[in-house]
Amino acid sequence: MEAIKYYVKGAFSGVEQTPEVLEQQEEIIADLVAKVADLVAEGRSEEEAMGLAIGSMGDLSTLVAEFQPLEAAVPAIPRTAVWATRLDLGVVALSAGVGAAVMIGSTALGALVDLVEPGAGFTLLATLGVGGWWVRNAYLRYQADPDAIEVREQEYRTRFRKAVLVWGGTALLATFMNITTYTDFWCWPIWVAGGTWALTVKMEKWLSRRPEFIAPEPHE
Repeated sequence: MEAIKYYVKGAFSGVEQTPEVLEQQEEIIADLVAKVADLVAEGRSEEEAMGLAIGSMGDLSTLVAEFQPLEAAVPAIPRTAVWATRLDLGVVALSAGVGAAVMIGSTALGALVDLVEPGAGFTLLATLGVGGWWVRNAYLRYQADPDAIEVREQEYRTRFRKAVLVWGGTALLATFMNITTYTDFWCWPIWVAGGTWALTVKMEKWLSRRPEFIAPEPHE
């Protein structure tokens, strides 16, 4: 009755061979062997008896499914409706403000201890100019549509990691260029500016949970 064993083992392929599963397989095999023996005794050929016995078992997939481990459910990413342009303006304004304060304070402190030479001031001004343009664009988007609502996923870990990696790469590149060109310590503002992008992720996570930025769910 190797054919019966092959049929049953095949039905349970992919299922962990626990003692319970093996016991269930042996029971099915024993039942099929007994049915085949009864049918042969009634005058059926062995091949016909085997086909009738297997057919009488029906589809084993339902039984096999009982032994399949449930796949770990992937937790749904929480989503929140927010006042989009209001939130973006708040995120950009706070992040740019913190970044500007750190850049100006650190550059001034570095100049006092002769770590940062006057040439770094040009990079500082350029970076602050980019920050001002960033805030201005966010403000214009808010003015154009202050009541815009978006449903956003509350998943920030991946975004933050990506931002930190880009920040680290930018800092390394700026430092390498600074060293190889033997110029003033001009890369300091770029370090801080890169970190500001990572800061925006944390700012959005914080602000999107505050009641003034949570909007009603939009209707489909």
